[in-house]
Formats: sequence, structure tokens, C-alpha cells
Amino acid sequence: MVEVLRCDGMFLKGIRVLDFSRVLVGPLASMMLADLGAEVIKIEPPEGDETRYWAPIIDGESGYFMSFNRNKKSIAIDLKKDKGREIVYKLIKISDVVIENFREGVPEKLGIDYKTLKEIKPDIIYCSIRGFGSGSPYESRPLYDVLVQAKSGLMDLHTIDNNPPIRVAFALFDVIAGLIASNAILSALVSRSLTREGAHIEVSLFDSAIFGLSYIAESFLLTGKVPRYRYSEHPSIVPYQAFKCRDGKWIAVAVTHDKFWANFCKALGLEELIDDPRFRTNPDRVKNREILIKILEEKFMLRSRDEWVKILDSYDVPNAPVLSLDEVFKDAHVVSSGIVQEVYHKGLGRKVPLLAPPLKIRGERPRIESAPPKLGQDVFEILQMLGYSDEKIRELLEEKVVYYR
Repeated sequence: MVEVLRCDGMFLKGIRVLDFSRVLVGPLASMMLADLGAEVIKIEPPEGDETRYWAPIIDGESGYFMSFNRNKKSIAIDLKKDKGREIVYKLIKISDVVIENFREGVPEKLGIDYKTLKEIKPDIIYCSIRGFGSGSPYESRPLYDVLVQAKSGLMDLHTIDNNPPIRVAFALFDVIAGLIASNAILSALVSRSLTREGAHIEVSLFDSAIFGLSYIAESFLLTGKVPRYRYSEHPSIVPYQAFKCRDGKWIAVAVTHDKFWANFCKALGLEELIDDPRFRTNPDRVKNREILIKILEEKFMLRSRDEWVKILDSYDVPNAPVLSLDEVFKDAHVVSSGIVQEVYHKGLGRKVPLLAPPLKIRGERPRIESAPPKLGQDVFEILQMLGYSDEKIRELLEEKVVYYR
């Protein structure tokens, strides 16, 4: 873990974002904006974002919540109360972006829908993130990661024989949808700077999943054939997968063109396969996949994983060891890159490791300015900014209009 010098490329400094979203996709979108310098105020219900209670819990703080809520301020407001909505409306007047991922119809019930907020701030940029999106026959249904992986076809693509469907270990499509949302918001900010007009953006989690299938979906649309995967194999490239080594560990290789094929054969001591008509070109290798993979599986069992990494590197063959997470965070790149930063966490009273933005600006990785906030920790700062006195804030706390934990 490294301490990183402050980066001066805070392009969104002066932009204020009100984030009503929870769980993953919306918080990730707002976090990306916060990483670029925006002031993000996370507006939570009295009980807080539900991920505050998701495992793993470390000294009362959720590791899941920490993953998507750095560089934000928190205020907890009961939006069902008039005084709570009054606070929000005051914030809207001085804000630029709203992000929400409520179920269809909920924003209207809470009085924070686009139509209502646009009357208060005509140039507001309002991003709605929905499971399926307006107009969908499923628009009122909730959608979570395991459901979108199932319904998008991703689980079926990785189902082998009669084994149970496999879920990708993390919420892949939530991450994709969050990045799409932040990208759309940035585009709207650029447009507003030219036209002075706001926008209502809607991002569908399910549409993002279908979009994320990319070339797999396009291949099906063009051929009508459903591709099948076995473990790490690729349907269009061979060899492009992981192989087990003598020490029980695995190595992945990516032989994407004939130059690498020749180098690969030399590295494995299989020069006779370079011009073998069964394997000479990639289409040949795909056609004769089963024969070739059997040969390669036997060969890789002759050496350990790390031995093969050195050999393949020396022959310029794209490869990577299949690492466990404890190995990942000891990797030379990860250690030296600054992707893990330590930040003081008020709730824990100590520094915690957090994943930094995966980018550099003017050669420097942006610094994480603050750890994920405690529920309502910025209530005094935010309400004082709106002109509330300390006495009035204490009244709102006693009336349970706002909350602090």
C-alpha cells in the first residue's frame, strides 16, 4: 500500500451531486464522479443504505459499503416528512446532478422525481438507474445481480453439462451499468456547459447486461447459434484458456495469432505442431480443439506454474498465472501501482485500505480524499451550508427528520 501525492486533475471541482442511490450501480457511478473532484452528497434513508449491513462486517462497518462510497458526504433524511423534502429542495437549488435507482414510481411518491426537481432547478441533470427501464413489460420488477446474470444469458453460457449454473463472482453488470451512467452524466455536463440545458438520463441495468455481452451477443445475432463455453475456453480462439500445471496451479495463455502460435510451440518444445495442417491456423485449431487441448494439457503437467511463466515470457507468449486474491495483492504491479491506498476511517478510528481510481491524470493517480462516511456524519456541515442554525439542526435530529449514527 502506498501514499499517493495529491493529483491536481480534479476536473469536476465545483460540481455538486446528490446521490439518492443505494447498493452498487448508482453508488459506483457517483463514486466515479467524486474521484474526479465532484462534491457528492449521499442522501440516505433513516436506516441508511442497506449495504451498510452486508458482510463482511469489520468492527461494525461493512466492507461491501466501503467499496463504493469513498470521497462522499452523508446525510440521512426522512423524505416522507415535509421538512425532509424541504432540505432536499434547498440542496437541489445549489446542485448540478441527481442520481437515483429507486423502483418505478417511488421518486414521485417521495417528491424527488425529475419533473418536480426540474421546476426547482431547470438545468438539473437527473440520472435514473432502473432494473429494466421505463416502458419495459418488467419495469416494476426489482433486479439484482444474480437475477440479471440469469436473465441475460450469462449463467447459461457458462453452464457445463448438467452442472448448476455458474454466477460470476462479482456484480459484473452493475459495474458496467455504473460506468455507463457516469459516462452519460459527464456527457450531459459537457452539453449543459454549451446549451445551459439539463437532461433526464435513464440507464437500464438489464440493457447494460445485454450490451455487455458485446461480441457474444453479436455472434448469436449473426449466426443464430448459441456459443458454449467450457471453463476458461474461448469459442473463437485456440489455445486461449487456462491449463493445470504439475504443482496443481494453473496458467492462462492467449495465442491470438500465428506469430504467437509459433512462439508457443517452441516454448513448449512442440515445434512439430507449428506447421501441422490440423493446427496451422486458428480456424484449424478451433476445428481440432479437442485433439490439441489434450496434447497441451499433458505438456503443461510436466512443469510448475511459475516455471511455465518464465519459459513463456522468454518466448514472448501472452500468459498469466491464475492467482488467488492473496497472491494478487502481492503482485509486483499491484504493489507498485498505487491502486491500493490507505485512508483514515472515522468509524474505525484507523486507516483502511481502499481501491483507488483505475486511472492517472497528468501522470498521477487521484488520491482518495476521504473514506466512506458514517451514516449522516456530515449533517451539520450540509445543513449549515443551507443556512440552518445549530439549534435548528438539533431540532431536526430530535424530530427525526434527519439522522446521525
